[in-house]
Amino acid sequence: MTIHPSKSPRENVAALRNDRRVYFTNTGPRDTGQSDYKNRHTLYDLIRLAPFYNRSGYFSIENHGGARFHQNLLQNMIDPFEEAILWKERMPDVMTQTLVRSTNLWGYRMYPRNVIRLSVKAFLPYVDVWRCFDFLNYVPNMIPIAEEVMKGGKLFQPAISFSVSEDCTDAYYRKVTDEILRISGGTESVILCIKDMAGVGSPGRIAQLTDALLQKYPDLVIQYHRHATDGLAVPALAAAARAGVKILDVTDDPFTRYYGHAPVRAVQALLQEMGIDTRLDLPGVDKAAEAITGFIGHYQEFESQFRGFSYKVTEHRMPGGAFPSSFEQAAKGGFLPLMPYILRGMSNGNRFIEYFDVTPGSQITWTTWAGIIQYHYKEGGLKQVEDLLDLCERFIARGQSLDAFRPEEKEALLGLYARATDDLKNLLLGKYGPLPFGWPADWVYQSVFGDGWREKIAKDRFEESPLAKKSDEEIGRVREELQKKIERNPTEEELVLYLQHPGAVVDFIRFRTRFGNTTVLPTGIWFDGLKAFGSEVNFETRGKPNTIKLISIGQEVDGVKHIVLSVNSTMHVFPVEMPSHKTVQKAGTRFADPTVSGQVASPIMGNVWRIGDKDRILKTGDIVKEGEEIMNIEAMKVETAVLAPGHGVIREIAVKLNEAVVEKQLLMVLEELPPEEQKRTRRSKTNKKTR
Repeated sequence: MTIHPSKSPRENVAALRNDRRVYFTNTGPRDTGQSDYKNRHTLYDLIRLAPFYNRSGYFSIENHGGARFHQNLLQNMIDPFEEAILWKERMPDVMTQTLVRSTNLWGYRMYPRNVIRLSVKAFLPYVDVWRCFDFLNYVPNMIPIAEEVMKGGKLFQPAISFSVSEDCTDAYYRKVTDEILRISGGTESVILCIKDMAGVGSPGRIAQLTDALLQKYPDLVIQYHRHATDGLAVPALAAAARAGVKILDVTDDPFTRYYGHAPVRAVQALLQEMGIDTRLDLPGVDKAAEAITGFIGHYQEFESQFRGFSYKVTEHRMPGGAFPSSFEQAAKGGFLPLMPYILRGMSNGNRFIEYFDVTPGSQITWTTWAGIIQYHYKEGGLKQVEDLLDLCERFIARGQSLDAFRPEEKEALLGLYARATDDLKNLLLGKYGPLPFGWPADWVYQSVFGDGWREKIAKDRFEESPLAKKSDEEIGRVREELQKKIERNPTEEELVLYLQHPGAVVDFIRFRTRFGNTTVLPTGIWFDGLKAFGSEVNFETRGKPNTIKLISIGQEVDGVKHIVLSVNSTMHVFPVEMPSHKTVQKAGTRFADPTVSGQVASPIMGNVWRIGDKDRILKTGDIVKEGEEIMNIEAMKVETAVLAPGHGVIREIAVKLNEAVVEKQLLMVLEELPPEEQKRTRRSKTNKKTR
């Protein structure tokens, strides 16, 4: 009995269970590309690997989902549907695989159940294996995805978020597995994934956990996913296989760097030496490696600013996918030298608030501690930063007892989370689900919410599934909203994408309307363009050959050069805004003046995710109320709401949707309403509350 996408999940799981060999999933096109190359691999390069993968004997290829979904729309200008269809067409004998972040799907917020179901159904024809994790291991959040995937005849792969701590015991993971198997009908048609996203599981720990799970569920098929950050990936994978894991996650040798995954050839060779047979066709594996070697040089600039394995990950637990993104954001924000202190802070934070540092949890932890360390650095330099971290470590050593510290130290600890993001507040209020090891100590709530922390907990903390309380999205309203923005009827696929990433999708559609499908361009041209006069690029679109040739580049005038191109022997002139002009514009960034009433500043560095709230898009002339969300800034997949400082009318919106902004940059200008208008606004607000 062989594994094949055309067979049912029950048949494929039975084949795995009865096969003595160990199988592999190749994460190169998706997770490795995220972890070591910031998701910048082009479809032009990746899709060339499909024929080699198809004959290499892999169980599956992870080619879809996770952060790549957003990056495709935001930077790569790739349609996730087009990409999924191409992989399915060109790899008919190997499973295609996606990564779904539970209720976050392929986005960053908790989506209502009707959006989850609609989105899953849309991609079911092109995705065979659906790996789903929840960063709190809160299994009820997986139910809508599990139901749609299994009803659609695809293989559901629930994942347990793995870490190492005093609470992450075998008994805890058996309990989570019990809950997973209850919602997915037992062991017959699912594969359980141990998802070690930070790469902290030692060979002995992973072998022990595998044995503990198989002792209770001997028919369970287990897959092990782990990042390479700590340097122990190859022996840990080998130990997992020896303990009974049936599928291991690896990547192509030339893709291997530090924060992604272990090289397939090394893992296969070690298993062979251990007497464990694998289902791999090595010539096909090597052909894929040769192709990657040919194009990997295009992506050097996207590799991490910090390079090398880091065993310290076992303390701060930053997952591989978030490592390079955090370094990049630190470099752009000018605080890269503070990264060692931020990671040290994260190690402390993991003791104060216990959950799994995977999306969105890892972004909450990183954003929180990046903010804390930057604030104290600006206040008192490295001395104040080091004093704070020393205080945190002494606090942990003394059992987190505030009474053991002097009044000024106690005040510093209670001020630790005083500038908490909305996402951290939502986490502590259970709006993602209950924390896996219980709510943190009272001092954390006092630090985050201030004097009214007890009332806040009593009033707003969820003690049950937040998904059950989330109202369905009005799909018809969202469709009309998108229709207005793109000035035509959207397709069903565009609607699904818009429900995940509204700002990025509108920009993507406009880009495609203007430039067409640029994925046909060779990667070197996509990144660098045509440079020498007379140079040209040849490509096909819809089966027709095309040639673009560079004829001339004019002199720069007012920051613009005019480029003459021959497109299929017809001359065209294109005005191009030069990077120097953009730099001048950026240097002239407007900052809010704290002494001027009505100027609203960005609280953090990030991207303008939304102007308004999820129910209302704001524009100049609109009236807003004090405390109303008027903008939302996204950084590292964490959203921070910007609230109106008072009642007023919008006189200026100083930024654009998806624009990168820096801390204290001017976002909006509000003009105070006349007294009578303020009274009417307040009455309106009060009446709404009463109703």
